[in-house]
Amino acid sequence: MKQFGLISLIPIAATLTLNAGHVPEKVMHHYCTEVAAAQYNVSLREIDAQMPVYKKKGFVVRGKIRHHNGYNDHFVCRYDAYGKFDFIKRQTTKPHNGLKKRMKRICKTEASVRWHTPVQEIRITDMRKINRYRYRVTMEDAYNTGTCEVNRDGYVSRFQTLNKRRHVPHVVKNACRQKAASRWNIPLPYVEVNEANYMGKGRYLVEVSSDDYTAQCEARFNGIIEHFSTKRRSYRW
Repeated sequence: MKQFGLISLIPIAATLTLNAGHVPEKVMHHYCTEVAAAQYNVSLREIDAQMPVYKKKGFVVRGKIRHHNGYNDHFVCRYDAYGKFDFIKRQTTKPHNGLKKRMKRICKTEASVRWHTPVQEIRITDMRKINRYRYRVTMEDAYNTGTCEVNRDGYVSRFQTLNKRRHVPHVVKNACRQKAASRWNIPLPYVEVNEANYMGKGRYLVEVSSDDYTAQCEARFNGIIEHFSTKRRSYRW
């Protein structure tokens, strides 16, 4: 009963001193705890507040809210040099680099299984925070783009895939047309591009043809030809 009475008097004392114009340094952390409980609608038992520290012509009290899932929310209370309470503010903390890498790795593994693509050919294009514990990772490979929602425990709650057709640069198509025109000894305007696709790792596959020939041309993004396979058309009369 004595302990309960002591705890009950702390917020009353803090409130009275606040109304009087200032909060004594020795009860600043108790008052900050009361404000945090009311502000964030949590129990006093879930809050830990540190002793005040004098900083930038005032006092700062740092605290945290302990959640049942093992994660903490951090906040800070600010007082002026005379002990007048200024504000309470939640502090957002970015995940550790190791945690972010782990989330990306989990999503890339999930995409690799779904897309039947080696992990090293999947690229992370974006990573954004959804809430305190969940992130959305955007990825792509040669033929797909997708979003993966994952929490800090590594659980993938949602995965969405969209097929895509990546733009093939003009320099790649033109290089394959020129190669075909030279190989077939015909003018360049007689060579047409039938289909062009991205293969991954900066390589493209272009199908070209003329009246008498067809060919598959593998080229890099800068127009360098890596492989050119041609065959003559067969006509049936």
